[in-house]
Amino acid sequence: MRKMQYKVSLVGAGPAGFALAVDLERRGANVLVYSHPMHLQYANDVHEKGHLTVRGEMEGSTVLRITSDMTDVVQFSNLIILTVPSTGQETVLQELKKFSLHRHTIVAVPGNLFALIADMEVGCILETNLSPYSCRMDEGRLVVLGRKDLVFIAALQKRFDPGIYDTMQHIFPSKLEWCSSVIEVCLLNVNGVFHPLMMLMNAGRIESTHGDFFLYRDGLTRSVANAMLAVDRVRMKIGEAFGLQMKTAVEVSNECYGHSFTDLVDLAQNSGPHNKLKAPSDLANRNISEDVPDLLVSWHSLAEKLGIDASPIKAVIVFVEMATGVNYFKMGRDLHKLHLQNVSRSELIQKFGPSMWRNGH
Repeated sequence: MRKMQYKVSLVGAGPAGFALAVDLERRGANVLVYSHPMHLQYANDVHEKGHLTVRGEMEGSTVLRITSDMTDVVQFSNLIILTVPSTGQETVLQELKKFSLHRHTIVAVPGNLFALIADMEVGCILETNLSPYSCRMDEGRLVVLGRKDLVFIAALQKRFDPGIYDTMQHIFPSKLEWCSSVIEVCLLNVNGVFHPLMMLMNAGRIESTHGDFFLYRDGLTRSVANAMLAVDRVRMKIGEAFGLQMKTAVEVSNECYGHSFTDLVDLAQNSGPHNKLKAPSDLANRNISEDVPDLLVSWHSLAEKLGIDASPIKAVIVFVEMATGVNYFKMGRDLHKLHLQNVSRSELIQKFGPSMWRNGH
């Protein structure tokens, strides 16, 4: 395996950040992991043991360098990768805005339109549709259930250093497919199709069993799939309005994981990275708290601007508020938070539609 010479700052000491850190360290990179001072649980576990134990697709133990000082992050490397949930991105932004980042590249994994809410001057901002890994923390250990074959990525800027293409491909363990815009990448985060409806339509079972069942294998039945398809059709119509060639959620998942499942139920029953995932113990989970405000609200807002009927997505968001009492329309990433509230329909399409540089060079 060819050794890398990169220095990388990773912001997020959770499963996604740890998985990338371990992978990079084993490939020869020099990595610094940032853990927010208010979220030190996993970082403290690593400190106490002196290493991180990994099981599943990656095995063994790795010593990681961890800090809670954002100054260390900025000084350590000009490449900063954010692996915090999108619900934590704004907290990180407030820290990053204290620094001059004109020479830095920031990559949000996944982005969920982080590049549009950032509203800051950075050398280059990129975002992916998903994390390269399917992983969980289990009693202080990192469990890697799968590694994606393909991840979609895009830059906010239309022009940037061409060397970034090679750098990103060396950093990420998956093949990268470059998209025309961060909006295209956001529409390729199909968690917004899968997660909220699986949670809502299995809410009684989640609460009565405290999540003692397999969310995909047991919870994604034909009726649940039918509801997902309604949301997926709206997602695809949004992309088509931008002039994009859209694929179904199953097709996107197949590309990312190298699978060939025929439909949602087939995937739920037979996908290794999915059919062994236990359900959360309650509804207070990122499957809702992240994917509803940071994906579904964004999709709904874009659909309204484009004149697309987004009633299936609206129904899910309203249903979530009824079940949880949280008004995600108010707190989610709508056009105002994305700084697009004053952009016309035609300007929106022109700004984020496909361009000549699609797929890179």
